[in-house]
Amino acid sequence: MGVTFLMSMFSAGMLSAKIFTLQEFFKEVEINSMELIGKKADFKSRLNEQRSVNAWDFPYIENETSMVKNFQGIIEAQPRTLLVVRPKLPWVSSLLSKSLSIKTIQYDKSYQLSKNLAFIGAKRLYLTYVMTKEKYQVYVQREANFYSQLKIAKEKVKAGSMSEKDYINFNNSYLESKLAKTNVETKLIDLEKMLDTMLAIVEPVKDGAHFDTYLDHLHDVKVIGLDFEYVHLEPEALKFKLDRSLYVDILDLTAKDYQVNAKLANRDVFNAFEFGIGSESYNSSTNLSIEVRIPLPVTPKNIYQKRKFLDLQSGTLAQNEVMKRNIRINANSYLNQLKTKEAYIETQKEAIANKKRLMEMGRIAYEAQKIGLFEYLIYQNSYMDALITLAEAKIEYIDISALLEETLGESLTRLGELH
Repeated sequence: MGVTFLMSMFSAGMLSAKIFTLQEFFKEVEINSMELIGKKADFKSRLNEQRSVNAWDFPYIENETSMVKNFQGIIEAQPRTLLVVRPKLPWVSSLLSKSLSIKTIQYDKSYQLSKNLAFIGAKRLYLTYVMTKEKYQVYVQREANFYSQLKIAKEKVKAGSMSEKDYINFNNSYLESKLAKTNVETKLIDLEKMLDTMLAIVEPVKDGAHFDTYLDHLHDVKVIGLDFEYVHLEPEALKFKLDRSLYVDILDLTAKDYQVNAKLANRDVFNAFEFGIGSESYNSSTNLSIEVRIPLPVTPKNIYQKRKFLDLQSGTLAQNEVMKRNIRINANSYLNQLKTKEAYIETQKEAIANKKRLMEMGRIAYEAQKIGLFEYLIYQNSYMDALITLAEAKIEYIDISALLEETLGESLTRLGELH
């Protein structure tokens, strides 16, 4: 009876649920994530800032006018006008271009990592929502069972075949099942609202509507191709993912950029080099004028600047090694937890099958009046409890899977072109 009820509820929901393909789901997550929008803008602004640094400074016109006596003893203006440029020297420009190239790749990988983490969180939320719906249907079925049996018990009290005390105890059990269902309803509605926000679903519920309205099938969310599944990652596959970890790649690129900046500090000793060319008037004649300004790198300023970047590079490389080790340790730990939880879920499925058979046998015995109502309800509740425990175990499995994916920096769900 319970399975038939759950299947009918699922079929009805599919007819009117808000349905997304896997690609549509993740596209909505990306375009509606304030964090991703902000990071994309931040990364673009940083690249433009670096391009600004790489560009030459504005040239400027320098004009100087002196009042001097010419050879005839007449005071006249002696103007000197120069066009001055502040070029980036070739060996500096090449390093700046290399730094920009590294930053471009680094920011692209950083955004990809942020996007992956957003997808992982979205998948975790959706699958938790799906499992909570399963729990909710079990609680609905349990309340319905208690209510139908409560009516029978009420008739038995009237007939004198059940004591008032037993009826009150039974009514308490019914009320407890109703409260438990309400708690799950609240959790389910919260999850659905979070999904609506994440997917930019405009809620059609009117203000002041009872919260049961949110549980209508019109408000269901269904993502085709995103279902609960076990995670199996062989050692070779894990090693491959560790070797191409975005966390490691980003730190590696950061270290390379520090290395380039260290070279830049060593080479860019003439950062204030200026060259000007123009004309100068003297004694009513115009002459060519050239001016060159060359800084003298005689202080240790650039040496300390270089050491700064080398220290940062050394620290980043050390962080990278620790990062690799931590990812490997945590990934193996989560995989072991998933393996244990999978075995638990499979055992729980066997227990559910046994308890279902026992419940059916109890129903037959109860209808044949070989056992009492309370004994039959014990079998029924044991079966319902097992279904709830299974859903909760799956939610725990989903949480551990998400932690594993966050550790690896990528989703293990195949997303076609998005993967």
